[in-house]
Amino acid sequence: MAIEVKVPIADQTTEEVRIVAWKKSVGDAVKHGEVVLEIETDKAVMEVESVGEGVLLRQLVDVDDMAAVGKVIGFIGESGEIVDAVADETESVKPVASAEVSEEKVPQETSAGYKVKKTAITPLARKIAEKTGLNLDTIEGTGAHGKILRKDLQASPAKASLHEGRLFASPNARRLAKELAVDIYSIPGTGPRGRVIGEDVIEYAKNKPSTDHTPAEGQPQPGTEVELTKMRRAIGVNLQRSFRDTPHFNVTMSIDMTRAMKFRDGINMGKEKIDKVSVNDLVVKGCAVALRKYPAVNSKFMEDTIKYEADVNIGIATALPDGLVVPVVLNTDKMGWKELAAETKAVVQQARGGKLAGLGKGTFTVSNLGMFGVDEFTAIINPPEAAILAVGGVKQEVVSVDGMIGVKPMMKVTLCSDHRVVDGALAAQFLQIIKLYLEEEIA
Repeated sequence: MAIEVKVPIADQTTEEVRIVAWKKSVGDAVKHGEVVLEIETDKAVMEVESVGEGVLLRQLVDVDDMAAVGKVIGFIGESGEIVDAVADETESVKPVASAEVSEEKVPQETSAGYKVKKTAITPLARKIAEKTGLNLDTIEGTGAHGKILRKDLQASPAKASLHEGRLFASPNARRLAKELAVDIYSIPGTGPRGRVIGEDVIEYAKNKPSTDHTPAEGQPQPGTEVELTKMRRAIGVNLQRSFRDTPHFNVTMSIDMTRAMKFRDGINMGKEKIDKVSVNDLVVKGCAVALRKYPAVNSKFMEDTIKYEADVNIGIATALPDGLVVPVVLNTDKMGWKELAAETKAVVQQARGGKLAGLGKGTFTVSNLGMFGVDEFTAIINPPEAAILAVGGVKQEVVSVDGMIGVKPMMKVTLCSDHRVVDGALAAQFLQIIKLYLEEEIA
């Protein structure tokens, strides 16, 4: 029996996604866990993995189509297997010669059979065309049945520099924009398909009026008002819902980092940057140990049930210019130091490039502001997870050492928990395991 490929639930606020790319074509072999396609939520691009094996039998949506969460968008099964799909999900896979077309696709007979009217267009392409005033009658669609895709608009003579919430820019352009302190979203792109390239940034920076007191990099200009981005709107809805619906409570504990910092210095000696363990890696590892000891914290409140997760997947809160995202390190508890160090760097780097790893699979989150000099803070839980650990910086503090006064590297951590799942004693016991690991057991 064919296996359905569905749009996964990325988070509690995402209702529909955009199809970015099919990584498998119809007829291609697909293994369990292999990436079949990429989709884009309001926050980032994520991969959709196969839950079975076989060949890709059908693709029910085109690139740039919008699809609702939970919708069937493809089928995987045995080669030659026949699958049927409901009418509203087969729009993009009907044979060109078929007389069964949607109302928007009234057939026009040609010498080659039937083709659809130029009004067949993806929702995203239609939105862009309306905003830019492009004449759809002059654009040739390259999608199924001649459907007009976003790339068709970009390839048209009347193309515009398109962002639509996503940044199409070369790595060099991104770097130059940061160095020159310019808003890359304001720069018209002259590269292929409207891509912003380095020359565009340099030219824009030359004409930018200079000021003596400019806002910090990434900050808005005073006196301006801008429309909410999709990411900022999604973050607002998600966190407001979490703060409103989840009874937060916070428990703080100080940790002596003497042993942990010496261990870090030793393990990093002579290693390349990618293999070096960060302070955050030390904390993440301690959390993984504690989550195995207390599975009640590695859980999700599901209205009628509490789900105790089998895997330990720790999210790393990552700040971006447009907002906060949480890429996830999967199976954190099973990683050695080298693998953990490389993986945390990789998922954070991917997030900064607009692609989130492990989206929707996180079971616990670590938010670290220590690198900014923050001593301690509280964080809002990333629903439906049960807790988040807020990590302050490591600071040399005067403490009591064997009845005498001494100075030690101390770090404060705050566990912010959902009181519907985690009680005060459990939160304290959880932090004690992290403290014990970092102070005495780390190796």
